[in-house]
Amino acid sequence: MYRHQRTLVALSGTASDRAVVSYARLFAALGFTRHFHFVHVRTPSQLVSDPRNDATLLQACEELVGELFVGLPANVSTSCHVLVGVRVDQLIEFVVSQQCDMVVLGHRKARTGQRSLARRLAMVASCSVLMVPEGAPISISEIMAPVDFSDHSADSVRVAAAIAQAAGLRRCVVTHVFSDPSVIRYDEHTDAIRGDEQAAFDRFIAAIDRDGVRMDPNLVEGNNVAGTILHAAKQRSTDLLVMSTRGRSRAASILLGSVTNQVMTESPIAVLAVKHFGAMMHLFQALKEGRFWTHGNPKTN
Repeated sequence: MYRHQRTLVALSGTASDRAVVSYARLFAALGFTRHFHFVHVRTPSQLVSDPRNDATLLQACEELVGELFVGLPANVSTSCHVLVGVRVDQLIEFVVSQQCDMVVLGHRKARTGQRSLARRLAMVASCSVLMVPEGAPISISEIMAPVDFSDHSADSVRVAAAIAQAAGLRRCVVTHVFSDPSVIRYDEHTDAIRGDEQAAFDRFIAAIDRDGVRMDPNLVEGNNVAGTILHAAKQRSTDLLVMSTRGRSRAASILLGSVTNQVMTESPIAVLAVKHFGAMMHLFQALKEGRFWTHGNPKTN
């Protein structure tokens, strides 16, 4: 079963950190991650505006983690860190140095920036990124995996199945968005398209190891893929979306970075953006290309 070994949990030093730490604890309780690095980055502007020093912030982090990370398996370990610099740069460097395979971070409703930090990390980092918007349910009872039948989205289904199995869920919903470009519509034609999509789904899902978790198909027609995914998630009371950061085009179902970015920007529930296992970007090379993320300080968390 797929598991994360090292997870970075990005903290903002505000009251919203409680929800992010609580969500990280949820993954720890499921046995899905063994070691957690809790990291707060003091930006240059915060050095001026926030009177708290590194020691005070570190103590607050340790107290919060000590309060919430209780009653967990003995093999779960934690560490707290306070860094100084541009937030996204420091987080990426920490991911590289500690070989983290997942980043967990939140987003406060009062902040602007359209969750740019989460989206930049999902684009650049070689690890998965779990974004927990403020107000999102701290629970995993209904998982949805949007797919476009690519190898990349197959990875997200595997991860969704592993989380479901760890959470004691018997099924996941696998959503595929398709469109009919025909000008003239008639019932037989619509039925044929839906039949083709079902056949494609069956071939796709048959090749995936699902840890014994049933994958319920949800084939939905729509031109706005991200909007259709979010609407489907709301209808089914989904509390976790697991999706790939890349994919391939299939009619209107284009699960590319733009779709994942839009979902991450607008989703009211947690989104786990899974990096394709066979196509991980070398972060040391990425660090040399600061243009990927250094565009001021992203307003997030």
